[in-house]
Amino acid sequence: MTRGHRRRPHHKSMRAAGGVRQFAYQECGLPVTARPASPRPRAGGPEDSEAHLRARRAVELRRQLATVLYSVDAVLPLLTPEVTQAVDGARQWLDEITPANPLDPASTYIRALEHTVRITRELLARHTVAATYLHLDSERPPWADHQRLEIASAPYCRHVAVRQHDVATSGWALEQRPGFARLRGDIEDGRVQLLVVRSAADLSTPGTSLVYRNQAAETLTVWLARHRARLLVADQLARPPGSP
Repeated sequence: MTRGHRRRPHHKSMRAAGGVRQFAYQECGLPVTARPASPRPRAGGPEDSEAHLRARRAVELRRQLATVLYSVDAVLPLLTPEVTQAVDGARQWLDEITPANPLDPASTYIRALEHTVRITRELLARHTVAATYLHLDSERPPWADHQRLEIASAPYCRHVAVRQHDVATSGWALEQRPGFARLRGDIEDGRVQLLVVRSAADLSTPGTSLVYRNQAAETLTVWLARHRARLLVADQLARPPGSP
């Protein structure tokens, strides 16, 4: 037997490894059995930096999964029993499944956790209803802009159900704008879980600084989170789909 790398037969039992409940991992991202602890690399050894990067990656993936699962709670009533079971499996990665050695997580653990994050994001997208919002500087047809936002949001939602816009409401707070006020009810009542805008400029007074625009986006993000909804800013979509 090589050091800490032999797989045990699949069964449902669990045992502690190094004082922590541990699991082995399949490519499907679900726990199947216990596994022995991986040996910790020697300080300064050839695997030391790789272990550090894997450890950081594991922490980041668990943070991303927690964020996605928080949003999934908003659509739980819409899920079938089979999908709910898949969500429960993903939650185990936060509640029960940890690497045998947090300072040196196995590559198989990282791959399985990446897979779990990806499929949970896809599940969330399939059950998410979106709304698009524009703030126009002059009166003109908004539908081309709405269509562009709808295309940009396609990987993140099932469909766009609400489209609202305001025109030249300079100096008005976001919550005072008539179009956004109509949209607000849909978010508060849980009918919309994703708000899509072109940029942070749509959320603030025209002509304000970039710092103020970002603050407006952050404030809205906090308010949306209280209603289990998210903000998608189209001009920031260089990031991978579902990234917080």
